Order: sequence, then structure tokens, then C-alpha cells
Amino acid sequence: MRLLLALVLASQYFTLHAYMEQCTGAERQLEAARLAIAQKDADTADRILSPLQASHPNCPDLVLSLARVRGVKGDVAEANNLFLRYTELEPKDARGYYYFARFLFNTGAYERAASVTDQAVSLDPKYAAPLVLKGQLLAMRGQASLAEQALKQACALDPSDAVAPFELGSLYDAAKRSPEAVIQFEKVVALNPRDASAWDYLALNLEPLGEVERAEEAYQKGLAVNEGPGSDSFLDYNYGRFLLKRNRLEEGRKHLNHAAELAPQVRAVLYERAKLYLRLRNYREARADAEKALQLADSSGVIIDLQVYYLLESVYRRMGETELADKYAALSRNTPVPTRKQRQ
Repeated sequence: MRLLLALVLASQYFTLHAYMEQCTGAERQLEAARLAIAQKDADTADRILSPLQASHPNCPDLVLSLARVRGVKGDVAEANNLFLRYTELEPKDARGYYYFARFLFNTGAYERAASVTDQAVSLDPKYAAPLVLKGQLLAMRGQASLAEQALKQACALDPSDAVAPFELGSLYDAAKRSPEAVIQFEKVVALNPRDASAWDYLALNLEPLGEVERAEEAYQKGLAVNEGPGSDSFLDYNYGRFLLKRNRLEEGRKHLNHAAELAPQVRAVLYERAKLYLRLRNYREARADAEKALQLADSSGVIIDLQVYYLLESVYRRMGETELADKYAALSRNTPVPTRKQRQ
């Protein structure tokens, strides 16, 4: 037994020693690159790492950092090769498999992402990040119960990480489980008060609970931090709709106008603003937004064609253009309501 333990310790020592030799002299640059990657500054990380390829070609940390940078910059083939190389250099490091899986997920290679995620989880069951990704993949497959289980486990393993409760809250939001969603998004904003999307989700789930004042406060807190790369382009849209429901039309117009600037090709945004213009009796603006909304695709089925037909009929009736109003009325009568499956 002592001999076996000695052999294991010796193996670990030589492995660590070899690793240190491969990366010796690059520690400061690698740490600076890791910081840049954490700040989502891929260009700076790339400038730091590129010169090290000649001097430290077999440094595992260099290979992994380069893989992550190449992935962010859209060099899919090179990133894939670098991730594979890292798993060869460090076959027992769950971290490398997780970053590889996240890269595959972001590029739409979901089956491979699931396989690599499982490898990360098996190597380190107490590593929360792969469990979050596993939960996302299971949710995409429609396996909500298993997704919930994985995300709850991730939350328990790392209570200081805001990503796991955000994903769990999103799962509850999709299932219309607003009370549970609120709990999770409250955890997220407590951990990261600058997460505009979390404030948005929190407000959206407070609304159906009748928590109107708390919902408005959440919207306003989200808008106060809604800037930079992680901004939420639909926060103004959701708050605008919230204001319209409370007949605060001029305030709503301000936010829907901003939403239309941020997402000019989104049918739901133009449809909602057209409804606002109709209520304000600005019929020309209502017609322009509604006609444009009809030309935009909405594969998610948030606003179906039938809803736009109804709106256009109302607009043209108010404008006194009977022929066009009759056209959309006929379309409304003859267009079947799609099933939930067809809308998804």
C-alpha cells in the first residue's frame, strides 16, 4: 500500500513539475490574459497570448486560453483544434472539457456539447459550471425535470455564482412558474445588481403575481444599469408594455421608441408600438408600424399574423379606408389560429 501511494505521489510530482517547466516564465502574461478573457476583452487577451506560442508551445494554460479566445473571435476550426489539444495535454481537467463544451454549445453543436459536458461532470461532480450547461442542454431537449435537477445541484454547489439561479429562473419563467422564478431572479440581482436581464425577468414574473409596484421598481433598476455588452435590448419593450397596461401612454411611447431603435427588425416591438399609436389616434404611424411588422418573420410565434391582421383592420377602419380594412378582415376570417406546436 505504501509503495502504491509513493508511486501515485511521484507521478503527481513529475506531472506538476513538467507542467511548471512548460509554463515557466509565462505566468504573468497568462494571468493578464485570463483577466482580459474574464472581462470579455478577446483582442487584448489575443495580443498577450500570441507571442507565447513560439516560446511556450506546450504550456497547457496557454493552449486553453488561446482556445477560448479563438472561440470568442469566431475562429471555429482553430478553437476546436486547440480545445482538443488541451484535452490531450490535460485529460483529467474538468475545466478544459467545460470550456470546450461551452464553445460547442455557442456554435450550435449541441450533441457534441452534451457529450463533452458529461465528460466534465464525470471528472468533477462538484464543479458547478458544467452542471449549469447540462441543465441548459436538457431544457432545450424538453427534459425540464432533469434540467431543474441539474440546475438546483449547481446552485447548491456554488451559491455565490449568479449564472445557475439565472438559468433556473429562466426555466421556471418558460414554465410560467412565476413564484419560483421570482425567488431565483431575486438571488441573481442580489449577487449581481448590474444584471439588467435578471431585473427584466424579475419584473416580468412579478407582474402576473399582482406585484405591480415591485415590478416597476425592478424595471427601473434594470434600466439604470442597462448598458454595455451585456445590455438587454428588450427591457424597454417590456417596460413600455407594462406602462401601456396602466394607461401611461406617453411614458410607454418613450420606451417603445427606444425599443424600436434597439430592435428595429423585431415584429413584437413594432406591433406593440402600432397598438400604442392606435390608442393615441396617430393612425399613419400605427399603419406604418403594423405594415412593417407584418413583413417581419417571427419564428417564435410571439406575435402571429392573425394578430397583425386584426390590428391593421382596426387601423384602416379608423382611417376610413374601407377597402383595405375589408381586406384584413377577410384575412382574419380565413386564417386559422396556429396550434401551440406550430407556433414553436
